[in-house]
Amino acid sequence: MRAILGLLLIVAIVVLGLVMTNVIDIRQTEEGSLPEFDVDTNDVEIGTETREVEVPVIETRDESAVEDARETAR
Repeated sequence: MRAILGLLLIVAIVVLGLVMTNVIDIRQTEEGSLPEFDVDTNDVEIGTETREVEVPVIETRDESAVEDARETAR
């Protein structure tokens, strides 16, 4: 029960913050026993773009070559 109340409190704080920063705009459009509301949110553009990224080169050694080098050093 505490977890549910805590979650509801967090959701209420997030919604209040979004309304106060004008990310979400809530307006009542009709008066009456069951009023209607109009909610406007910011536009979000989703897309992709191609970029070239330099990837570092990683060299690996064969384990047998490492063992041969160790034996040669002895």
